[in-house]
Amino acid sequence: EETARVADAYFDAISRRADSLAHFVGGYRALASVPEANRQRVVVSDMFTRLSALVAPSWQARGGCCVFAVEPGSLELMADAGQLEQALVNLLKNAEEATAGLAAPEVHVSARFARGGRLRLEVSDNGPGVPDDVIADIFTPFFSTRQRGSGIGLAMVRQLVHRNGGAVRYAKSVGDGARFVIT
Repeated sequence: EETARVADAYFDAISRRADSLAHFVGGYRALASVPEANRQRVVVSDMFTRLSALVAPSWQARGGCCVFAVEPGSLELMADAGQLEQALVNLLKNAEEATAGLAAPEVHVSARFARGGRLRLEVSDNGPGVPDDVIADIFTPFFSTRQRGSGIGLAMVRQLVHRNGGAVRYAKSVGDGARFVIT
């Protein structure tokens, strides 16, 4: 009976390592296989309309709100729309998870010109924000603060934004919450 218990523990450990390795390889493959950007003219308000249709209902169902704002309304950029939308979806998914326990969760997505004529996209939420001691690691592949997190989401955001000639960073919020800035 003792031998059977040890054998079960052994096989369980091997199975868990195999699952973990398969998860790692799948994540690595996703990060390594991002294609080159196919840049085309993107009307930001149209992209925000599509994203709002995708994510706003789940925010409203939780008693919260998801607000998109573009200034000026005619703002356009050259980017791979699919890749940029996926980067924003990943940021919105993180915001949704970060605000899961709040009675009135909020996320704001904005686009405007910043100094120097650079386009600035911002995604901010009213969750707890990113702890200071992990800010330097959040874009590192496979790093996660969540127990079931894969560590792929923000690494993928960075990869997708870089493919489109941009940069992404975490910016401390004045109040509560997380704020991600894409330029």
